Amino acid sequence: MCCARLKQWLIVFPAMLGLSGFCADAKPFITWNNPPKAPQPLLEHKTYTSTAMKTEVGYNIYLPPGYAESGARYPVVYWFHGRNNTESSDQFPARYLDEGIKDKSLPPMIIVYASGGSQSCYSDSTDGKWLAETTIIKELIPHIDATYRTIATREGRAVQGMSMGGAGCLKLAFKHSELFSSAVAFAGGYVDAAFLNTKSPELLEKMFGGDAKNFEANHPFTWAKKNADQFRGKLAIKMYIGNKDYLYDCNKQMHAILEELKIPHEYIEVDGVRKYMHFAVEYLHEWARAG
Repeated sequence: MCCARLKQWLIVFPAMLGLSGFCADAKPFITWNNPPKAPQPLLEHKTYTSTAMKTEVGYNIYLPPGYAESGARYPVVYWFHGRNNTESSDQFPARYLDEGIKDKSLPPMIIVYASGGSQSCYSDSTDGKWLAETTIIKELIPHIDATYRTIATREGRAVQGMSMGGAGCLKLAFKHSELFSSAVAFAGGYVDAAFLNTKSPELLEKMFGGDAKNFEANHPFTWAKKNADQFRGKLAIKMYIGNKDYLYDCNKQMHAILEELKIPHEYIEVDGVRKYMHFAVEYLHEWARAG
């Protein structure tokens, strides 16, 4: 796929995923390296060393058919999981992409399922212990570009995510628009500090020192307003939300902010709660026809 076409590639990964929400659980706060419990067809689990956190961080990767033999370079899509999930869960099923590449309705590409930290909001904690943003931007992306034959420019790089990962993908795309040509959020978790303090006080405390201002400083709303002039018309943006999803209202608010800032984007409401898979087949072919 040529770099120019990657900006149009906004609809390949609407997954029918589980509800990755904002409820408490008994798991460790964050684990960075999470191999799948069972083999995942088409995916390989790999690790890199995070110098910033002095730990191994996992990721899953999909390489397109013919990668080993071709010598070609490929665009990369980074997939961000939702809260209470890892690089080995809450994933877009790679088989849909693989089928599209094999029948030539889609061009070949690499998918990286990042480990964003199950409670991180794709941010760095105020105490420097949990560094989700740093490890993705400064460690994972350089590692992928150094290890695999990527198109290592913003035109060859996209980001997508679900729930917490949807909010995270917009935040990082708005904040680091020099790195990404497109961003797609599915049921983005653009919740406010009051919601988080009620539903997930441990997250607010451990990631943001219990301070609503620290949380808001890392919010996609904040970075949309702060960097609008840098990415307006340069970053392709698409949002999906179900009209019965508990995150519906905050998605409407994100949409309204982008409208107010005159930032071009597509906002799509679907019927129900996070069941977008039927859109995948329809739009995969629509995108391919658009050339």
